Amino acid sequence: MNKIEKMVKELCPDGIEFRSIGSLIKRYNKKAKNITDIKVYSVSKNEGLIPADEYREHIIHSQDTSNYTIMYKGMFAYNPARLNIGSIAYLKDNQALVSPMYVVFEIDTTKLMQQFLLYLLQSSVVLNKIISLTESGARFRFDFNRWNSILIPVPPLEIQAEIVSILDTCVELSTNLQAELQARKKQYEYYRDKLLSFDNILKRGG
Repeated sequence: MNKIEKMVKELCPDGIEFRSIGSLIKRYNKKAKNITDIKVYSVSKNEGLIPADEYREHIIHSQDTSNYTIMYKGMFAYNPARLNIGSIAYLKDNQALVSPMYVVFEIDTTKLMQQFLLYLLQSSVVLNKIISLTESGARFRFDFNRWNSILIPVPPLEIQAEIVSILDTCVELSTNLQAELQARKKQYEYYRDKLLSFDNILKRGG
């Protein structure tokens, strides 16, 4: 029996509770109006919520941000037309503005950890459920009320924290491995090109 199984046995003798995501989140729609000193952010599938001027797809946001939504630390944002590819993130900075095309919500932190929910939302099980809720033949768009149709496990926060810790370690190892592979690839390309160019032989007249 591993640590998670032991914790479940101890803390959830009657089994883990399942709740609809809709019962654990609340939409947030406060507009910036005259506020101009908060940075605009965009949602990136791989990098989370990042400043719009650093967004690699170089999406230019409007100069008029009065209709943009204010986000606070821990809140989630997603584009309803791109949720099916896992494009959702929560804010780790203190404040941000996001375009009206994004839906923003806050979670019940007495029941859920942000990172635990994010891992769930990006899992194949939940993503497949999100995709299945799209009308056949219709262009993908996820209406907010559809969160009520998705059930997720809601273990005690102690168990969530342990799961997050394990998954964070896996992500870190994967990132380090990718960096190592990229470095090895560059090293291989350097020596391949050097060894196959025969520059030194040609310069010596060989």
